[in-house]
Amino acid sequence: MTDKAKASREKVLLNDESFSYLFFEGSSSQNPIIFFHATGLNAATYLNLLTKIFEDFDGERSIYAFDQRGHGLSAAKADHTKLKSWKQFSKEAISFLNSLDHKSVDLIGHSMGGIVASEVASQLKLKVKNLIMLEPVLYYAPKDVIKLKLKNFLKFGDLSASNKSSSAKQRRNNFASFKQAVEHFTGRAMFASWPEESIINYLEGGLVKKEGSFFLSCDPAWEAKTFQTVTFDTYRFLTKATCSVLIIRGDKETSTFTEEAKNALLNKDKILIEEHKGSHFLPIEDIELVSSRVFDFLLKD
Repeated sequence: MTDKAKASREKVLLNDESFSYLFFEGSSSQNPIIFFHATGLNAATYLNLLTKIFEDFDGERSIYAFDQRGHGLSAAKADHTKLKSWKQFSKEAISFLNSLDHKSVDLIGHSMGGIVASEVASQLKLKVKNLIMLEPVLYYAPKDVIKLKLKNFLKFGDLSASNKSSSAKQRRNNFASFKQAVEHFTGRAMFASWPEESIINYLEGGLVKKEGSFFLSCDPAWEAKTFQTVTFDTYRFLTKATCSVLIIRGDKETSTFTEEAKNALLNKDKILIEEHKGSHFLPIEDIELVSSRVFDFLLKD
């Protein structure tokens, strides 16, 4: 962990399995911020963004950043043959929140984490005050969702989830040193737009040393299965949530927030949609922009 980070690494037992999270301890114990990461990433990946948000609130707001099963430094068993849907992640996110025992929280999530956060908000209505979804995997049109589910079941068609799954399966997962891992990912594929510090944070929070070598804690097979089990009808979580919602969308074609979802949600009460210059990794590429929008949106209360 970098020196500037004000986060401690903590563990929690959920159903007798060990999960890891980062904790920024604020001066107030009221209404903390809970953050959920994207598929294949981990809490530490977002240290720059979370540190900036913590500083924007002058160290008053506590922040928890949870490592999902099969990701980061969580030790819970991750058998990819048993992963059926993202409900696994949402269920454990709710268990994590319940273990913290706060009366109210604000939720932030990136990509898959945005969907996890929205499902949590739809189920814990009285506890969640605000929801911020950064580049969420958000589909809308019901008839298209049915087609997507069928194509995915039949392994047919050129689904973006299938393409990402294939890329994840091929991800290198064995390095002689930490330095070699950093050099390997810098400037490559989805990491091309990342600052080097964020790549280092990602690897510090997502590499484990075994038998003298370094391996990604999010095994490529687990990451691939997570992409394959994407929840297509994610729009339904927002129809049940009662809190204020901010959706931040990148303007690049890599965005997973579809136009159908955007158009359908534009006029919904309590839902604010913004589009900014950037890719699917906007919260890593532009922490100044994202942190300022998070601060302004949460400060309104």
